Amino acid sequence: MTDKLQPPIAFRADMDAVSLDGKTVGHFCGHDGHSAILAELAVRLNGKKLSRDVYLIFQPGEETGEGGKICCSLICEKGISEIYGLHNIPGYTKGAVLLRRGTFACASTGLRIRMTGSPTHAAYPENGKNPSETLARLILEVEELTRQFQSQGKIVRMTVIGVLIGSNSYGMSASEGEVRFTVRAEKEVEFESYLKEIRKSAQEMAEKGGFALELEEIERFPATENHEKSVEKIKEAARKLGLKTQELSEPMRWSEDFGYYLRECEGAFLGIGDGEDHPQLHTEEYEFPDEIIESAAKVFEMLI
Repeated sequence: MTDKLQPPIAFRADMDAVSLDGKTVGHFCGHDGHSAILAELAVRLNGKKLSRDVYLIFQPGEETGEGGKICCSLICEKGISEIYGLHNIPGYTKGAVLLRRGTFACASTGLRIRMTGSPTHAAYPENGKNPSETLARLILEVEELTRQFQSQGKIVRMTVIGVLIGSNSYGMSASEGEVRFTVRAEKEVEFESYLKEIRKSAQEMAEKGGFALELEEIERFPATENHEKSVEKIKEAARKLGLKTQELSEPMRWSEDFGYYLRECEGAFLGIGDGEDHPQLHTEEYEFPDEIIESAAKVFEMLI
């Protein structure tokens, strides 16, 4: 029941699984635990008279970023004024509330860069256009570009995910190839600038070598940029519950599609410690620690 004295508030949990190797599928990131926390919150709220509407969002597709992009439409549809979400995080005190002012999780995208030239006999490579050298130089140029951004105090990173050039025909000079990056940055504005420079380098190098160029972004995530007022609310809730808090000095390098929600309304994303020696996320050894469910649900309840 609600008197609707305050604007609606929402809490989000992701519920998709992870495939570690394309075959082994499971909740190796703890999304099952996140959903259990939201279910516990629902139980705690059941039958209570509330001063506002409370929406519990059980979201699919977080691992690809598609779920947040779709579900964030609820913010405007329901007039939600603030939203909160969380992730369990190994390496920190079990049950500790992890806070971050500004960016909690980095923006990122997969970036596929493909160059196509022309084939020729391997004995006469000068008669064709082989993108191998250009793609190799592109990797080195993006690494240098990354260092330049980092020297300015910006948190950016590039990781080479894969390189595929030519075929298994030893009589043919390679005529096409691609390199796959994952690129990430702390802030959305820096991310856009970083991506723009990478695209510019690829375009210039392809034109110089006479190659056709294809650029594709895959699984893009916005930066999860917390609102200051909402972080303070979480900190105060944890204090009242007697829970340990820790403010993170840097954002998590991984990405979260919760950033889509924070573009639409105020709110914040927090972490809950799994334990200092807990197995890392996205490994077969990982299992969600059920002991943190109750305290996490209590934090959410205090925010209402």
